[in-house]
Amino acid sequence: MFTGQIYESLPGARLVIVDFDDLVEHPYSVNMLRGILSDSDVPFVSSEEFLAEPEAWLNEARRLGGDTTELPTKRTVAFVSYSGGVGKTVLAMDTAVHFARRAKLPVALLEFTYGESAVGALVGAQIPALFELATQPDVDPVVWNGVTLVPMDYDNSRDLSIQLLGKYLKDVMREHVLTVIDAHWPHALIGAVRDEIDRWYVVATPRPDAVENAEKLAAELGPKAAIVLNQKGGMVDSLALSGVERAVELPTVREADRWNGELGKRILLHTYGQGTWGQYEPKKMFADLRKRFSRSKD
Repeated sequence: MFTGQIYESLPGARLVIVDFDDLVEHPYSVNMLRGILSDSDVPFVSSEEFLAEPEAWLNEARRLGGDTTELPTKRTVAFVSYSGGVGKTVLAMDTAVHFARRAKLPVALLEFTYGESAVGALVGAQIPALFELATQPDVDPVVWNGVTLVPMDYDNSRDLSIQLLGKYLKDVMREHVLTVIDAHWPHALIGAVRDEIDRWYVVATPRPDAVENAEKLAAELGPKAAIVLNQKGGMVDSLALSGVERAVELPTVREADRWNGELGKRILLHTYGQGTWGQYEPKKMFADLRKRFSRSKD
């Protein structure tokens, strides 16, 4: 049995009988699954433990009501852009933090950049970066606001093979339900995880050059790509953007780097759909979001 099958069976479950040693780690690690079960209200036992006292465990299961909230499925989303100054890193970080806050499930943020780490600068602390993490097994990533951070130090990381980087990063991804990638595009090292990406969010602002670049990049990336229009203003921007296909529109948010989820919740709604992510947002907030999305399609 796969770890993913156990994870998907959790909504509504009252008892989980699982032999961890017999599980196949796909797409999650056994360690991640064990952690989620430990944090949940659902009791879990091995088959040997269950068979030793079946009636006691069944009585415990009958006592519980079972949580029917649908769990988010495993996803990897990447924020990319040909243009600078479009708010890509803030979007990636706000999405990751909001997922951790609302879903309370494991989420990781990976960075692919050149020069200094933007993630490290926004966090405001010296934290272990990719080279150190990939080459020193005793060093663990920093967890910030519930998000596992893997920032890039390109000058060092470029000396490592794509195979080594891929192995480390895929191991990290197996430990998390959602992986968010903040990527300079193009980037020499992103091939380490490119095949794992489910959705490319191509970020633009209403600037004509940013919109044109986003349309080009989305076309190059293919059907998994969707344009995110960030920092959209009022009627003037709406008229200028007529005919531009975009999946998500985001307003200008003051102090977006306070990570209040104003941007991230809209990205997660698009990623998981209203049926799943709507369960994690307050009902009034979700109704307001639905109205805004309806207007953006008109």
